[in-house]
Formats: sequence, C-alpha cells, structure tokens
Amino acid sequence: MSAPLESQPGEVATRVETANSLKRRQIWRTVAFAVGGAILGFGYYKLVGCRSGSCPITSNPYASTFFGSVMGFLAGGGMGKQKT
Repeated sequence: MSAPLESQPGEVATRVETANSLKRRQIWRTVAFAVGGAILGFGYYKLVGCRSGSCPITSNPYASTFFGSVMGFLAGGGMGKQKT
C-alpha cells in the first residue's frame, strides 16, 4: 500500500475558494433562469394570453410572470442538491 499524499499548505484554501466559486456560480445560474422565466412568462401573457379571463395563469400578467419565474427557478436547479 502506498503512503497518503501530503497536502500542500495552500491546497485547503484552494479547495474552499473553488467550492465558494461553484456555489456562487450555481446561485447566479438559478437567478438568471428565474429572470429568464419571468421574461418568458410575461411574453407568453402578451403574445398568447387569454382574452376571456377564464384562464387563471395567462389572464393576469402578474400570475404569468410569477409562474414563469418559478418554472425558470426550478429549471435552473433552484431546488437541487448543492454540489460542493
């Protein structure tokens, strides 16, 4: 069996910085997807919408924007397990 490798003094700090940058990137990705979903939700309201008012989501711009942002949040991995 081989002996365990000795870690360099700066190696632990590099791992922490890498974990922090991955977490920060995951947060920005989730926010970008949520904003993109909100834009698409509002666009869906404007382009398709519901003229009669009987559609609960697409008849209201706030509801369609909120629904789109939630869908974008979920698509961006908002509820997923954090990778560290």
